[in-house]
Amino acid sequence: MRANLSRCVIVAAAGLAGLCFLPWCAVAQDAPTAKAPAAKTSVPAPATAKSASAARTPAAWESTLAVQASAAAKSTQAAKQTAASKPTPRTPDGHPDLSGFYNLGDIFAGDPVEEKPGQHVVVRSADGSVFFDYGGANGAGGDGEAKIRQTQNGKVNVLDRLCVSCEEPPYKPEYLAKVKAIGDAMHGDASPADPQYDCIPYGVPRGSLRGGGGYAMQIVQNRDVVAFLYEDRPGPYFRIVYLNGQHPKDLDPSYYGHSIGHWEGDTLVVDVAGLNDETWLGSGTVGPKLAMMHSDQLHVVERWTRAADVLTYEATVEDPVMFTKPWVMTPRQTQIAAPGDYIRPTMCLPLDKSHLVKEDETPYVTSKDAVDPATAAAAARIPNIAGSWNVQIYSTIEGMMNQQWVMKQQGSKVTGTVTSKSGEMPLEGTLEGGFLHATVTDGQKKYDVRATVVAKDLDGSIKINRNEFRLAAKQAK
Repeated sequence: MRANLSRCVIVAAAGLAGLCFLPWCAVAQDAPTAKAPAAKTSVPAPATAKSASAARTPAAWESTLAVQASAAAKSTQAAKQTAASKPTPRTPDGHPDLSGFYNLGDIFAGDPVEEKPGQHVVVRSADGSVFFDYGGANGAGGDGEAKIRQTQNGKVNVLDRLCVSCEEPPYKPEYLAKVKAIGDAMHGDASPADPQYDCIPYGVPRGSLRGGGGYAMQIVQNRDVVAFLYEDRPGPYFRIVYLNGQHPKDLDPSYYGHSIGHWEGDTLVVDVAGLNDETWLGSGTVGPKLAMMHSDQLHVVERWTRAADVLTYEATVEDPVMFTKPWVMTPRQTQIAAPGDYIRPTMCLPLDKSHLVKEDETPYVTSKDAVDPATAAAAARIPNIAGSWNVQIYSTIEGMMNQQWVMKQQGSKVTGTVTSKSGEMPLEGTLEGGFLHATVTDGQKKYDVRATVVAKDLDGSIKINRNEFRLAAKQAK
């Protein structure tokens, strides 16, 4: 089973009364309406001797989907044209009014009946089982619809909605090696090193537009502040931009920092400072693949521009510690949601990490790769991790926990001692290339450690009882 935050799969036998929808995967909430599409057009009836739906051939099913897709495409195109042609709302003082509820209404397909051929939402197998892919067409699918023509400053260009071809951050060589090591081990958009799998907030700029991946964002604006309310993991969170203010001199670093803004024509310019280094810049479902780590010297300048019902986000990101130059992000857009859509809180539980797999469908750390020259050469490059390590565990229960690990190494075998406030515990593990899989024994309990080793840094997770927490370590000098 492979699970991630952008797609859930539910398999149900024919005859089940209903499907259980997971709040993890909610993209937007459709307002209740008396004219909702009939369910029978999206989920076939249970297989019976007299059921016409059960007798459909694959060709007939594809034909039905094609008709539905054609109607959906026309509806989506009409929504785009309508959103771009409306007048831009303004506040009494003349500035654009950013207020409203935004999601991906321009490419969000809505109900499963609005599916495109090849992006199956509901498929009935020969034995009558129903395969329900909750992401499916509603997840943009990665086809041409993910690239949208947009006009900016009089020029027409293509916006990469999924950020597959977005500009990557200009890391210095030593940090580029680290992010590439993590990126090379990723299967799809998932990595166990990603802080989001420990329910750590997305931060800025990753969580600025529509949240980190939930696609739902409410903006509330008045003369003094602009508030951004997000429907996303690790729970409902917000940002406040103080208009014409100043950053405090004794600013404490945080996930979203401190934001001050001012208007430049019709664009709200936001300066964000005081960001901690516990988040990623993007990657996963919301940014360029290698947009990962950053330092606590991160500084972000955002530009928010509303034209009609379309909101464009641009940002310049500076990190003097890790970047060779400022990172000018590829613009992103969203638009006002369909009438009646509304924000709904989404909570996070760190249950996905143990299900993340490599391309061969085996766990990241324990995968036995096929033996070829390239794989054998990579496996031979086992890092030397012998020595003392300063370890931090980001527990959502006990807060930050600091430990000292002293490890010995013989080839790929690792042993050592873990010292914490509760005493000493033995550690045993194995290195597979740059991945460490180890076990810490605490009496009758065993804690599972999975981590990536790059140079003198170690990033991963530790499973303590039923909970899994982020783990980060640096080798002591």
